[in-house]
Amino acid sequence: SGRAFFRGLAGERFCVRNSGAIVVVEGVGDHGCEYMTGGRVVILGATGRNFGAGFSGGLAFVYDAEGKFRTRCNMQLIDLEPMNNEDE
Repeated sequence: SGRAFFRGLAGERFCVRNSGAIVVVEGVGDHGCEYMTGGRVVILGATGRNFGAGFSGGLAFVYDAEGKFRTRCNMQLIDLEPMNNEDE
């Protein structure tokens, strides 16, 4: 639980096993949100490869300015949905 707001990029395995924290960061390295079971993560930049492997709960919002996020995800347990104007 708790909240964290990071200015800058996080390294590999950021928010691994997050079970309830609310986190905002500018970008993450490889294996971000691995085995996450709860909480909320907002990523305002690029992610590394294998994002969300073992992800089973919580929400991750990723700003995908480069349009490459889908290729960096481990899609076994993740559903990707775009935001629309009603979500803003």
